[in-house]
Amino acid sequence: MISSEHSASLKKYLSTFIEIPFQEWAYFSSVLRMRKIAKDEFYFRQGDAVDEIGFVIEGLFYNFYANKKAEDSVKYFIPEGNAIACLSSLILNLPASFSGQALEDSTLLTIKFSDLQKVFLRHSCWERMGRLSAEKLYIEKEIREERFLRTDARKRYEYFVKEHPNLVNRVPQYLIASYLGMTPVSLSRIRKTRK
Repeated sequence: MISSEHSASLKKYLSTFIEIPFQEWAYFSSVLRMRKIAKDEFYFRQGDAVDEIGFVIEGLFYNFYANKKAEDSVKYFIPEGNAIACLSSLILNLPASFSGQALEDSTLLTIKFSDLQKVFLRHSCWERMGRLSAEKLYIEKEIREERFLRTDARKRYEYFVKEHPNLVNRVPQYLIASYLGMTPVSLSRIRKTRK
């Protein structure tokens, strides 16, 4: 059973994309499940079969690619008000190509991908939500790619601080360095010269 507070938090987030009719929200809420994930616990691991999407209500996650040298490459940070999933795994029915792990004790509202497919068929508002969510993800990915190709490490950090001020002190610096494509030593130098 999900709390009304958690439900309201998710509805507020989804309402930034669409207007949800009452009966549609009632149905959608009925297929959601609440899940607590402790700090350092995995929501899913690289190589796992994934069958659901989580909406972060409280807490913080990160997605990362693990390699054989035990060096993780950070893909994204997922704070409150965002969804966490491995879409390629869900859509293509493949093992997850990256992992999702909690950086803080976290609360998710989850929905099985099969249930989400049924939701999409119920009302046009859900299809619109799916399209707008995909557009948002694509734009974020395109901007991140451009910054990696066209800006230096210092500028990438400046963008990060400006766009994610709430993450600067919540995320370990070595993970921020990985996300920005630099070494922790380089990030430390950049941070010192900013003060």
